[in-house]
Amino acid sequence: MTHLNDTMSTSLLTTHKKNAHLTKEERVMIATLKSQGLSNRTIGRQLGVNHQTINNELNRGTVRQLRRQKSNGKIYEYSYYIYSYEAGQATYLEHHRHSGRRRLYYSSKQFLRLADQLMLGEFDDHHYSPQAVIYKARDLMNDGTLIPKSVVTLYQWINEGVLR
Repeated sequence: MTHLNDTMSTSLLTTHKKNAHLTKEERVMIATLKSQGLSNRTIGRQLGVNHQTINNELNRGTVRQLRRQKSNGKIYEYSYYIYSYEAGQATYLEHHRHSGRRRLYYSSKQFLRLADQLMLGEFDDHHYSPQAVIYKARDLMNDGTLIPKSVVTLYQWINEGVLR
């Protein structure tokens, strides 16, 4: 079966991948099109995204600008708001940096101190292996502190510099 009339809408400027984040180039296009006075719906149609995505991006990247004017020896300040694709990209990257699951070692500081002491021989003059550290920590810490179940986790933490 062939279709003569394709009903899928194609964007005029770019083909945006569905459920994907906006790219820096798309943010530049939003700034350009918005400066031309186009509506969010029109910009959304041209970029192939929902108009609410455009609205959210404009809120994310809108910055306050100050304009100073000197008149009769007095300085007057007027503020106005513009969309900056750099600010939108910076905000997106900052939010992206904080997204995702928190690492286990952020919530087990007490275990990290004990593991360092055990492996470096500061606890009882014995140098424990990472596997032995897990068993010893289970014996010593009965207060519900998060202890990793895998020795691979400890080796990863050593390689990442979390443990000394």
